[in-house]
Amino acid sequence: MLQKIKELVVDKRIAIFSVFSFIVPLVIYILTLEPKLVGGDTGWYANQIPEMTLMVPTGYPTFSMFLKLFTYLPIGDLAYRLNLFSAIFGALTTLFLFLAINKLVKNEFTSFISSMIFAFIVPFWSVANRLEFDTLNTFFVIFLIFSALVYSENKTRKYLYFFFFCLGLSLTNHPLTFFLVPAIVLYVIIINPRIFKSVKAIFISALFFILPLLSYFYLLIRSLQGFGEVNTLLRLSYYVTGRGVTGKIHGGSFGDKDISSIIKVIKDYLNILYSTYGIVLIVIAIIGFIFLVRKNKKFGICTFLLIFFNFIVPPLYIGHANPNYLLAPMIVISFYIAFGLLSILNGSIFLFNKSIRNRKILKIDKFLKYFLIAIILLFFVFLPLSYILEHYDELDLSEPLPIYRFWDEAFNNMENGSRVYVFVRAANVGMFVDTYEYGEKEIEYIYHTNPEYTVENMIEALENDIPVYFVGNSGALRSVFNTEQVGRTYYWDRYDETLRLFKVMEPIVNIEISYLSKSYAREFGEKFTVEYTIKNKNKESIKISSLELELPDNIELIEVNPDGYINQYPGISLGIYMWVSDSYEIEGEDEINLIVELRGTSPGKSPIKFRITASGFYINCDDIEMEIKK
Repeated sequence: MLQKIKELVVDKRIAIFSVFSFIVPLVIYILTLEPKLVGGDTGWYANQIPEMTLMVPTGYPTFSMFLKLFTYLPIGDLAYRLNLFSAIFGALTTLFLFLAINKLVKNEFTSFISSMIFAFIVPFWSVANRLEFDTLNTFFVIFLIFSALVYSENKTRKYLYFFFFCLGLSLTNHPLTFFLVPAIVLYVIIINPRIFKSVKAIFISALFFILPLLSYFYLLIRSLQGFGEVNTLLRLSYYVTGRGVTGKIHGGSFGDKDISSIIKVIKDYLNILYSTYGIVLIVIAIIGFIFLVRKNKKFGICTFLLIFFNFIVPPLYIGHANPNYLLAPMIVISFYIAFGLLSILNGSIFLFNKSIRNRKILKIDKFLKYFLIAIILLFFVFLPLSYILEHYDELDLSEPLPIYRFWDEAFNNMENGSRVYVFVRAANVGMFVDTYEYGEKEIEYIYHTNPEYTVENMIEALENDIPVYFVGNSGALRSVFNTEQVGRTYYWDRYDETLRLFKVMEPIVNIEISYLSKSYAREFGEKFTVEYTIKNKNKESIKISSLELELPDNIELIEVNPDGYINQYPGISLGIYMWVSDSYEIEGEDEINLIVELRGTSPGKSPIKFRITASGFYINCDDIEMEIKK
């Protein structure tokens, strides 16, 4: 029975290790999975995906379509499903990393250990337990490398076509992949250059390469349906190549970095590698690279070129080191680590056998040999396990972050049918919570780029008995309105942002200015009257510190009508008539007026402007478009 189990394990060991390569990281990712949103760019993705609105260049068509499918899963709420996407593709990445490494190493255990090391390094784990497009990108990269290795073992056309399909697929997500694929394509060419003498092979390979790239037409289709701006083939070409619809490079730029800044970014990338792996694994990786080049020179050189391109191109594009940009090189380093581990294991066994070669082998020798192997294997197991133990608490996102808790509490505290005005970097999380978690409350969410984000709009809402709240811009808005804070204060350390919800009680200054003129067309030389009425809509009295009347060049002030509340003749400053006094006071819910006599001095149509200052605020009256005829 035990022998049969042993034979089964040996026979199915690749399948067994494959299952563990997927299940182990998936379980850890799910245990530490963010159940809600973490903010940043991913907050915008979460808002865009449900409606399939276009994302930033390159548009990420496969990411958008795959993620949309995840929104239909009958698991958790919408935010949880979006985060689960990253966990599953993170686990798929480690699965195919194991399979790809094992094709070269031919040792399931070291292949498994090296894939687990990658699974639990901070740069990868931190994007595998929350919504990001990076795990899909790493999956495409390792799937491409896997297809190249499959072709290297079976140099038939069907595997060549499979490789080119994977090549096209890898270019449907992050633009960084554009700079990685040349090294992998070079490997496929140099392992069997003769096949590219066939026009048929090249033509069919091109078709398989183009096939997944057709997914970019999703951008054009959704734009024509009103969910984006990529509505022409020119704009599509811009978007696909990482540019906005105007042709400007998105997220970075080329040609504006000096040598010193480029070198600094490269050094920062090297520091990220060092802090991620430490000296022990770096030494193991270097040993493994040497071992790999001796065993498979073509693959070793091409993977080194992949790392080289990834270190050179991003610093030319963006002026800081992004750990996510190192994930593809870290995949390659996993191959080096696997070969390094294997060389340590084989080298230790070789040295032990050599030490007992010239004498009689005793039972204790066999015990010591197996003990040595056990110690080495335990050391290998300790490597990924140490990452889990060291970083689990740091990367555990299973409890919602303060940024989400703030918005959840805010919408819970707001009345149905309220209106909230938002001017914070955490706004995208608020949009998501409003739309997909508190939609039944029908709270109107007004972002600061919305034309309705105005003091006048807020006052109008109050007059219509709509509860008004705001988040952010509190210094300016609290000087306009009497407010009270609702709920607790939260701090978002990612952007050093304090989050507080305020309810607007009433305007500090709520004044309405209207005018009365019997006609908007006057004859040249004709005198006419304009009356301005200033109404205090607050319950408390308000003092007006100044009034300003700005007349065009073809209209002059004749006199101030003494029947008005304000009957003094104004002063003049920079061509503007000004009434300045400490005695202009309007009682609560009362009004005052100013009546001026004017005369047209030359033909033309021009505006008459009027405004007042109260409590440090300017309140403008609508312009009077007055025409003076000949």
